Amino acid sequence: MTKVIERRVCPHTLSNRLFWLCAVTYVMALFGRLSYSAVMVALIADGSMDKGQAGLIGTALFVVYGVCQIFSGLIGDKISPKKMVFAGLMGSGLLNLLMGITGQYAVMLVLWSLNGVFQSMLWSPVARIFAEQMPPDERKKACSNVAVTYPLATVLTYLLASVMLTVWNWRSVFLLSAVMILAVGGYWLYRMTWFERQIAEHGETEIITLQPKSRKNQEGFMHLMLVSGILLAAFASLTHGMLRDGIQTWLPSLMTDNFHFGTSASVALDIIVPLFNIFGVVFTKAIAKRWIDNELKGAAGFFAVTIVALALLGFVCNSSAVVSLLLLTVASTCMVGANIMLINLIPVHFGVIGRSSSVTGIMNCSAYIGSAVSSFGIGSVAQSFGWSSAIWVWVLFSLGAWITAMAGSGMWGRYERRLDNNMA
Repeated sequence: MTKVIERRVCPHTLSNRLFWLCAVTYVMALFGRLSYSAVMVALIADGSMDKGQAGLIGTALFVVYGVCQIFSGLIGDKISPKKMVFAGLMGSGLLNLLMGITGQYAVMLVLWSLNGVFQSMLWSPVARIFAEQMPPDERKKACSNVAVTYPLATVLTYLLASVMLTVWNWRSVFLLSAVMILAVGGYWLYRMTWFERQIAEHGETEIITLQPKSRKNQEGFMHLMLVSGILLAAFASLTHGMLRDGIQTWLPSLMTDNFHFGTSASVALDIIVPLFNIFGVVFTKAIAKRWIDNELKGAAGFFAVTIVALALLGFVCNSSAVVSLLLLTVASTCMVGANIMLINLIPVHFGVIGRSSSVTGIMNCSAYIGSAVSSFGIGSVAQSFGWSSAIWVWVLFSLGAWITAMAGSGMWGRYERRLDNNMA
């Protein structure tokens, strides 16, 4: 039986404002996730913890965040995005406040793990807003443009941290992040209430007709994952997370260990790489508009370039600092492209069947499992066998990601056409 869904979406005249509200809110929210990594060196330097303890706190957030992404994604399809984002902001803001007050390692480990729970409540509902409340012709553009938030937030957080560490201490970074997050949480609640009222009163009507062959009620979520190729895409997402956060985390150590960079110079590179990543968003949008009509094939293309860059890096990582930095920047920028394909664009197609948040949760969970593996595992490999071996681990995972992305691209292409024709 044909099912007709009628819903109101944001008027075109207000869509840019809705996008900017979501984007700015998410940038501010990321301060509450990146604040710890920005002050980790200072925490070690003042004797608050050793390197192993500091790494464990960062890994704990990745693990908790990744696992909770599944549940947050599923819940995000059921409850109001406005309320879910507000709860995430309030929780993360309060936990950053407590991180700035305490100085005890065990307490910080527990607090930062809990922060992973609240941070997991932010991206999936934002993705759902783009998929279900933005005008249909602006959804992909919004999902592509919002990819700039992560590298932008990284740059801003590290700049803020460098200033606050100079004029005060590491506690000030957490305290200032808390104030900003709590303030933006209040503003988010106020403005989203206004947007909901405008959409209800003046929103444009979107009519979705689900064809009889969709069998939405008969097909469970796991079946949907299988037939759409998303389970194969999840491994590609895991590898993208491993490389995106792994390069950001370990680049200073690699440059210090292999080329004897000073600490300040190595940390400065953590700002340079995300600056190039911002240009990666623009580049990806340009080529996606002209040449990419299948997101999994697009992701495979980015992994192919990454394989070449990292393989070359494996041979020069002990001999040329400039070439090493260039190749790492290429690989990191390619992961921005993969992020747009896997995390931003694929889930938006599922908005017509109310599954955009769930799929976002699965893909984001995979990415942060990869982040956790890289945060802990790559450092261990580098310490035991050297950076060349660690880089070849990245190459092998990238090869696996390319294979799985290509293997799933056919299934995704067929399922994407069904979704776009309202037949999923």
